[in-house]
Amino acid sequence: MMEAKPKKLFSPKGGKKLAFKDSPGKAVGIKPGGKTPVKPYIKKEIKDELGKSGDNNKKHTLAEDGKGPNKRTFPVDKGDGAPQAKKFKKGKFKPDRQTEKELKNRLQKKKDLKMKRQQANRKDKFEIINQAKQVWGDLRGKKCDRDLKNKLMKELHELFRGKYKEMAYAHDTTRMLECFIQFGSQEQRQEVFDSLKDDIIDLSKSRYGRNVVKKLLMYGNKELVAALIQTFKGHVCIMLRHALASSIIEHAYTEKAPIAQRQMLKEELYGTTFTVCKSSVCDTIYKVVEANPDKRDFIINDMRQILAPMAQKEQVIKNSLVHKVFLDFFLLSPDKQRAEMIESIRESVIYMAHTHDGARVAMHCLWHGTAKDRKVIIKTMRTYMVKVATEEFSHLALLAMFDCVDDTRLIKQAVLSEIMSSLDQVVINKYGKKVLLYLLTPRNPAHLVPEIIKVLEQGDGNAHSKKDKTSRWKELLEFVSPLLLDYLHKNADMAMSKVSSVLVTAILASACGDLRPAMTVVAQLANQKLIPGGIKGELHMAEHPAGHLVLKWLIEQDAMRAEAGKEECFARILMDTVDLDNLKSWVQVNRGTIVLCSLLKSCNQTVAAEVKAALQFFELDSCNSSRGAEILMENLKKEEVCSATDTNQD
Repeated sequence: MMEAKPKKLFSPKGGKKLAFKDSPGKAVGIKPGGKTPVKPYIKKEIKDELGKSGDNNKKHTLAEDGKGPNKRTFPVDKGDGAPQAKKFKKGKFKPDRQTEKELKNRLQKKKDLKMKRQQANRKDKFEIINQAKQVWGDLRGKKCDRDLKNKLMKELHELFRGKYKEMAYAHDTTRMLECFIQFGSQEQRQEVFDSLKDDIIDLSKSRYGRNVVKKLLMYGNKELVAALIQTFKGHVCIMLRHALASSIIEHAYTEKAPIAQRQMLKEELYGTTFTVCKSSVCDTIYKVVEANPDKRDFIINDMRQILAPMAQKEQVIKNSLVHKVFLDFFLLSPDKQRAEMIESIRESVIYMAHTHDGARVAMHCLWHGTAKDRKVIIKTMRTYMVKVATEEFSHLALLAMFDCVDDTRLIKQAVLSEIMSSLDQVVINKYGKKVLLYLLTPRNPAHLVPEIIKVLEQGDGNAHSKKDKTSRWKELLEFVSPLLLDYLHKNADMAMSKVSSVLVTAILASACGDLRPAMTVVAQLANQKLIPGGIKGELHMAEHPAGHLVLKWLIEQDAMRAEAGKEECFARILMDTVDLDNLKSWVQVNRGTIVLCSLLKSCNQTVAAEVKAALQFFELDSCNSSRGAEILMENLKKEEVCSATDTNQD
């Protein structure tokens, strides 16, 4: 074996040895083979000198001879990790600890300085504002009754008269003016508007003044609101591009403006050509284009120049008025200009899908956009898919996406994976449920109103969708089916909910794969003895308003599943799962007898025979006197007649 080489002593570069020098010409090194360095020898005289100059207990004070400070020393560590606290001589230093009285005096000085500044700025209005603040405080109180409120409003009216413009811009006085508008009479509101009508545009752009304009819109009568909105004429485009004033236009357009004034607000976004061609007969853009086909390109170009810059501002693109004009542009523009507009707004579609018109703009962008445009739109919606799927209008954009996007792999990764990971939120939502139902049964009139189906049909046959829509739907269905079946298997109580019961039947009717595990867990919910009225308020599935319908629909769907070549039969699984004694107890309630009638009419003859045999001694009495029991009795008699006829023929 090879012998280990002895360890070499560390030597720095150049061959120089480390040494500790305590005096010139004398060095102390490391012991040969030792682990610790040799302590340097220090003469006693030097120690005494070091002890005098390096005394740790001495403080940093001026030398007695006045030549300068002694050397500063550091506090000694006692071993607990914290340095020794410094000690100050009496009178040398006083901690800055304010007493409660001193703190109050300091705050009072600040208030006095503030009052002096306000008094210097507001001059003669200072006293009026202070009086108004006291009245305003009493007016907002909960104990302020009607008589006191009328009295205080008169006082406030006297203080504000002729000073509305000055009050509308400051942060404190504008709140008092808002309160005056809210609790005042129509005559007082009209007086405020008459005083401010020449400054409405500037107030709308003001940080505090815009609240006064909004209060006038909220509490003014029809005549006042109409006059207020009329002041916006000629300034709509400028106000829409302003961060503060755009909210005023949005509130006026969506909440207060009648149809005629809505049209007035939109006209400025149509351009000058439309304004010239407009008449009392042709008052809408569609009528103007129809009456003047030669002016169509000019109108579209004007709209494009106005709308394109608005797509670059997030605050503007969220406005409902802008969404309406964008929709008009897409409905009127030719293919080339429409494609250019889609390319310019594709990154902002996510901000438009939350309104009625904006959702339809998003649908047009998906239908007529190129593959690249669609990809950009989908990627901008990432992390927001659940929100998009559960909103009233934006979920329509997802339905259009499922209809037209050929890249199903992108849909699975960017859209469906995010929705399926949050099924707990989507299933219980009214609109999220529609998205899942559309994936299972596209354009089913049972789940969508005819108007929505007609809107979705507008995207059929677009120039950028090459794949057959049936194969596209099939690919998406194959992706979501195992996830939905697994979710139903783990959450079988969906069948007992009014919101999600329809989704249960749709999953078991249309999903691909093995349906038996999910059917079994649904059938197990019914494997209990039925007690009319339930136990502690919990109804049996056959008596539940939603549960009995799930059982009935699933039994009726067996024939459809058999035609599709599926082997699963829910009626057979139900009979194998539910005990016969528990099944007989269903005749006590009307809903239970309806389910039994469905079993008697099952496409599986074996199931029908077993149910008939179990109910052969069934008779009507006072305990089960219901319409469902009568129908069940009639069905049992029909079965007996049919079986007797078949026997005679044989």
